[in-house]
Amino acid sequence: MSFDEEYDRPPVIFTPAGEDDEARTANLKMVKPSPGYFTVSVLIAESIVKRSEVTVLDYTAGQVTVRYQIDGLWHAGAPMDRETGDYLLATLKQLAGMDYRERRARQTGNFSTEYQKTKQKIRVVSQGVKTGERVAVYVTMKKDLLETVEELGMRSSMKTQLLEILQRDDSHLLLVSAKPGEGYTSAWRGVLSACDRLTRDFFVIEDEEMVEQEVINFKSITFDRGKGETAMTPLPQLLLKEPNVLGFNHIPDGKSLNDMMGVSTKHDMPIFVRGPGRNCIDALLRVLALKPNLEQFTSLLTAVICMRRLRKLCQTCKVAYKPHPDLLQKLGLPESRISELYRPFVYREGMVDEEENEIEPCEDCGGIGYFGLTGIFELLVVNDNIRKVILKKPTPETLKSIARKSRQVSIRQEGALLIAQGVTSVEELQRVLSLK
Repeated sequence: MSFDEEYDRPPVIFTPAGEDDEARTANLKMVKPSPGYFTVSVLIAESIVKRSEVTVLDYTAGQVTVRYQIDGLWHAGAPMDRETGDYLLATLKQLAGMDYRERRARQTGNFSTEYQKTKQKIRVVSQGVKTGERVAVYVTMKKDLLETVEELGMRSSMKTQLLEILQRDDSHLLLVSAKPGEGYTSAWRGVLSACDRLTRDFFVIEDEEMVEQEVINFKSITFDRGKGETAMTPLPQLLLKEPNVLGFNHIPDGKSLNDMMGVSTKHDMPIFVRGPGRNCIDALLRVLALKPNLEQFTSLLTAVICMRRLRKLCQTCKVAYKPHPDLLQKLGLPESRISELYRPFVYREGMVDEEENEIEPCEDCGGIGYFGLTGIFELLVVNDNIRKVILKKPTPETLKSIARKSRQVSIRQEGALLIAQGVTSVEELQRVLSLK
């Protein structure tokens, strides 16, 4: 590597794979002279600056395409020629303790970096495919966990409703939902964190293979499905500790849910369960599809809470516009109180301003137009009218109609409020709600 290349190289500090310091030092010494060392440094630096959770390299005969996953969405990067890509990959695999000569079999490896005064853990996964090879580079940075429903985006008025439910100490069931991979864990942790954990004993029963990050003052009790155990296996010993509330982060089938509800009824205690769903009604119908005891389920179900995750507009570069009255009407927003909404400013190479000066991408969001995530919550409080519908093989339409008549605020309405506040855009809400 020339002096100029080293001078221009992003100052990424690598800690390669290796059994000890001596092995790691030898590993780093081996890759530094390679042309791929510079390119790997650029790739890692760009992934960190762009806030990419995973960067994917697709190798074909002629070139290497690059994609960045940022806030859950894919964005194309600049492609590179095959020779440059091959040097990069050989260096990347060497740093991760992988065999750089192997291009077909699946391999995984890890190394660490430090950039911009923060440390990162890098995981590399490679796999040969029909067109060549696909490589995924996962970048994990230390982040503050969003522990509370307020941090996740829940409005105070909804939190008040939720707390009333969480404070109950009688036999009832709360269903917590989100889309897997889009806030499924965050929604669960947020609801659990909202409980009064100092005056009551809370336990979460989890499969050893599905253990979530610990919530403070929530005790995790595990079972081993590989040994034929179920969520009911640890209960006899657990009940000797006289728990006040039980949480189950997975419902495998209707029989298991019946067993969970039986514990709630027999011991007069609340139970919280988690299931996937795009909204409260979708989550409810998914549970009903498991065919639990309907009478028991309808009598115990108190509420369903669902969270969806969407991107926030970049507050530095968002663009104001005057909305059409028809749009405000569809969103349910009063025309008299909304003078402007906001859309993202999406950078395109070669863009110029009115004076023909070249426009640079936003330094905060990198030209994407969005920066960070927030949640929109929906809380369906189950009343007698909803219970009657559940007992009659409900459809989404009938449940939505009853929910509207009960003045339940939908997830679409919650999203419209964020649009009115300039937190997100119409396009982003439409994208999220259209996801299946």
